[in-house]
Amino acid sequence: MQNFNSKNRLHSIVAVIAVSIFFALTIASSLTHRPQIDEGMFASPAYNLASEGYLGTTVLETEKSPLTRIEQRTYWVMPLYLLNTAASFKILGFSLFSMRFVNVLWGFGLLLAWYFIILKLTDNKNTAILCLILLACDYTVLDTSAAGRMDMMSASLGFIGIAAFLLLRERNLTLAVLLSQTFVAASGLTHPNGVLAFSGLAFLTFYFEFARLRLVHLAVALIPYLIGGTAFGIWVLQDYTAFKDQFIDNALMSGRMKGVSSPWSSFIREFTEKYPHAFGLAANSGGHSGPIYLKSLILLGYVVGVFGVLFTKSLRRNYLALLITAAIYFVVMALIDGQKQTPYLIHIVPFYTALLAIYIIWLWEKRIIPVPILAAGLCFFLALQTGGMALRIKQNTYGNFYQPTVDYLKINARENDVIMASADFGFGLNFPDNLLSDGRFAYYTHKRPRYIVYDDQVKTSWEESKIFFPEFYDYLPRLLQEEYKIVYENAAFKIYEKR
Repeated sequence: MQNFNSKNRLHSIVAVIAVSIFFALTIASSLTHRPQIDEGMFASPAYNLASEGYLGTTVLETEKSPLTRIEQRTYWVMPLYLLNTAASFKILGFSLFSMRFVNVLWGFGLLLAWYFIILKLTDNKNTAILCLILLACDYTVLDTSAAGRMDMMSASLGFIGIAAFLLLRERNLTLAVLLSQTFVAASGLTHPNGVLAFSGLAFLTFYFEFARLRLVHLAVALIPYLIGGTAFGIWVLQDYTAFKDQFIDNALMSGRMKGVSSPWSSFIREFTEKYPHAFGLAANSGGHSGPIYLKSLILLGYVVGVFGVLFTKSLRRNYLALLITAAIYFVVMALIDGQKQTPYLIHIVPFYTALLAIYIIWLWEKRIIPVPILAAGLCFFLALQTGGMALRIKQNTYGNFYQPTVDYLKINARENDVIMASADFGFGLNFPDNLLSDGRFAYYTHKRPRYIVYDDQVKTSWEESKIFFPEFYDYLPRLLQEEYKIVYENAAFKIYEKR
């Protein structure tokens, strides 16, 4: 009994340390990483709801825009994250940190969910604790938790739903179905990627409880979707035309859905675009430096965990449900993510981390690799990821690049001078009326703002337009060269002023 209590106490201490590292790194990153364009676009309607009572996105150019009446109602994204962010602004006040702190808490929810998922699937507390440690130090988890996007909230709700099902199914299957489907429905109302959790939960429900399922369970499962769907439908019917135009435009923009029409190409692009970009095989983003290629070793660790479990007969047999669920997530994501967005990896990376934890514990127990070497490798894997996040925090792109750019605009721009910049400048400038975010830089409207702010996000969008919008690809550099001059520049931003 004494050994059991000592072991439990050790587990608790280790878990507290891991979670403390998670909070320290995510909060520090939230305070020091410069905002991204998506954060600004999602903050605008949440800010308006918190301060003015309507869910309109007012930072975007609306003239000749397909986003019908977006300044009145925001339909191009699912509403739950915007409501969550608006509540944060109401409670904590408007700031980039108050937006990001919500996701830090959702990231903590993801850690807890996966601890219980692995505890139930393995019945091994050592494996569950190791999974918690790996996730708490995982670069993708840390990065997504410290970003003001809905990906962490959607993923966390989905995994909480799966954890609820696994925890409750043996004691009360009806309650397990109701709660798990409620969380998954909420995940879908946060982001369409909630379909990943829906698919995974459906498989696990049939895998573990097929013999016990009755029509009553189907009826119970439908309840959260009927309630959520009704609420969403009422919201949509307030302006169905605007919903159709905004939602469809977002769904089809930049080849977002081409994975469905070209599935094999979409699978290949997972390995040639998404994973190389996410794991250090592409260029650093603006204002960042360092040996980014070392992130590829993180991917290597995931590969070791996945294939280690897959090609070890006993592990493959014992954790078949986890392997199949991971495969379902991978296939569905490959099909629905035509843009190969790296933030979506938060839905699949926890599976890789869990499989790595399972394989490490198996190697530890079997003594196949000497324990000191295995421990050293694990410490290196954790240090690589936490060190990468610490380096990003040290570079402080918010204080060193974003804030000086904001300060220049505050000092030099008059109240009636139009500033055309990414929506993320709403945080520094407090969403003034003269801030305009136009991804096509007046190609359609022919407006000429006094200032244009250029950064790596603009550059990426411009490069992608070579395929999807070649006219704009020719237009932007010509506009900047012939009509504007650079008046301020740092490693992340350039400010152009009208000649």
